[in-house]
Amino acid sequence: MKNISPPVFYYHSVAPRLYDGWLLKFLTLKLANFEQQMAYLKDHNFQSIFLDEWLRIRIGHKSATGKEVCLTFDDGLLDNWVYAWPVAKKYGMKFTIFVSPECIEPRQIVRPTLEDVWNGTCKPEELKGLGYLSWKELKLMQESGVVDVQSHTMTHAKYISSPTLRGFYYGGFKGYHPILNANPQLRAVYMNDPDFEKRLPLGAPLFEETSAVVVKKNYINPEFIEAATALAAKCNLKNEAERPEYEKKARQMADDYGRAGKLLDGIEKDEEYRTRLAYEIIDSKRIIEEKTGKPVQFLCWPHGDNNSAAHTLAKEAGYLATTSGKMLREQDKADRIPRLAADFENSPWVNRQKFHFKVAAHYRKQPYHAIARLNEIKNKVAHY
Repeated sequence: MKNISPPVFYYHSVAPRLYDGWLLKFLTLKLANFEQQMAYLKDHNFQSIFLDEWLRIRIGHKSATGKEVCLTFDDGLLDNWVYAWPVAKKYGMKFTIFVSPECIEPRQIVRPTLEDVWNGTCKPEELKGLGYLSWKELKLMQESGVVDVQSHTMTHAKYISSPTLRGFYYGGFKGYHPILNANPQLRAVYMNDPDFEKRLPLGAPLFEETSAVVVKKNYINPEFIEAATALAAKCNLKNEAERPEYEKKARQMADDYGRAGKLLDGIEKDEEYRTRLAYEIIDSKRIIEEKTGKPVQFLCWPHGDNNSAAHTLAKEAGYLATTSGKMLREQDKADRIPRLAADFENSPWVNRQKFHFKVAAHYRKQPYHAIARLNEIKNKVAHY
C-alpha cells in the first residue's frame, strides 16, 4: 500500500461521566466510549505507536501496514492516569500525553486508578479524576512503556490580543483565561478552588484573546477596568434583566476610551514576546526532560494556535515535529503532525461508527475516503 502516515487521534479527558462544575467538562469523553474505541482497535488488529515511530513512517524510513494508529492526550489531566491509562493497558494500546509544566499538580502524590478497583483495593466511588497529573504519576506512566510524555508548551495560556470588546462576564468558561491570568498561582490547582468563578466580578469586560505562543499581550487601561467595575457594582447583575442597560453603558464607555486613544495601555514589546515564547517552547522541553529523564521531541500547540516563527523556534530547540493545529496548509509537511478528534459525546453506537469511519477514511478505504473528501469540499464551500 502507499506509505500513508498513520492517523493521529487526540483526546483530553476520559471519565465515567462529565464532572459537575468543571468549566471544561465539554472536553470529557465517557469512559465507556473510550474503552469501546480501544476494544475496536484490538479487535481489528491495530497497533498503537508513539510519535517517533509515526515520524519514521511519515518521512519514509519505515513502511506503514495500514494497521497503525497514534493516540494522543492533551493537557495532562488526572483522569488520563486514573481511567485512560489502565484501559489502554488492558487492550494493549499506548498513547502520547502532552503536558504543560505550569499545569502540573504541585504535590508529590500518586493517586489510585481503575486498576486498584479491579484489584479490589479501592472502590469505584473513591476514584478522583478531576485535576492535573503529578510528576510522580507522569514518571510512572512513562516508565510503564504505555505512555510517552511530550510538551504542550509551558503555560497553556491565552492573553488579550486586541482591545476589541467581545462581551461581559457572568460566570462560566468565558472567564477561564482572564481569571488564570490574574491568578497564575491557580493554574495547576484551579479545579479544586470552589471560588474560582467568583474571582472575576460579574459584568467584567472581556476582550479578544489568543494563545500565548502567537500573541503579543495587549494591556487594557486599568482606569477603564476600574470605571467598568464601579459601573457594574451599581447594578444587580445577578438579575439578567439589568444586564442590557449595564452593557450599553459599558460599551459606550469603552467607545469613549477608544476614541480618546486611551483604551489600550500598551502592547508587549518584541523582545519581551520572544523571551516569553522561548519560555513556552524551550523551557517546557527542558523541564519535562529533567522531570521524566527522557528526550522531549514533539510539541502540541494549545488551542491549535501557532505560526511559522513558533514552529521554527521549536525546530531550532530540538523538537522533531509540532502539531499543525489551525495551520491547515502546513499539515502535509513532514515535520507537522495533523490530528483528528477521536470523539466527544455520542451514543456508544455512533461513537463506534464514527471512530471506524475516521480510521478507514484516513487509510483511504472506500467508500469512507470518498465520503470524507466530499465532506471536506462541502465544508470549504460553506466556509467561503
